[in-house]
Amino acid sequence: MSTWYEGLEALNDDDQKGRAFWLEILAVKNAVNKRIEEERNAGNIKGGLATEVSLYCGDDLYDALLSLGDELRFVLITSGANVLPVSAAEDTNASTSDLEGLLLEVHASDNAKCDRCWHHREDVGQHAAHPDLCGRCIENIEGDGEQRVFA
Repeated sequence: MSTWYEGLEALNDDDQKGRAFWLEILAVKNAVNKRIEEERNAGNIKGGLATEVSLYCGDDLYDALLSLGDELRFVLITSGANVLPVSAAEDTNASTSDLEGLLLEVHASDNAKCDRCWHHREDVGQHAAHPDLCGRCIENIEGDGEQRVFA
């Protein structure tokens, strides 16, 4: 265990994705977790991986979240995460969060659950050789494996 963290670098604010960036992302994650817990307690969802979340936000936060790409769902521990401008929140069920400038819409995923990773993905059931797995898991088992940068 003494070499477990070998190679990790310290975060600083000089980097584009430094300490300030990740603190902002953590604040978003906390707001999402709170909303997921509220929806779970209300009986509307089972948990984080059974949900998809839409994040409506202003320019700076929008750019920060969008920069994480598909990996945002891993950071938030949800099956899906969509980043949209705050102006797109009209005519939705989005509501305010604890984080200023962030509106959230959390709902249960309509997609099937992957038996390996438990993410609800639209491609589960579309692979004849592995009908209970998502494409990501099949790539990790039989292919070169996914390449992640952030999470």
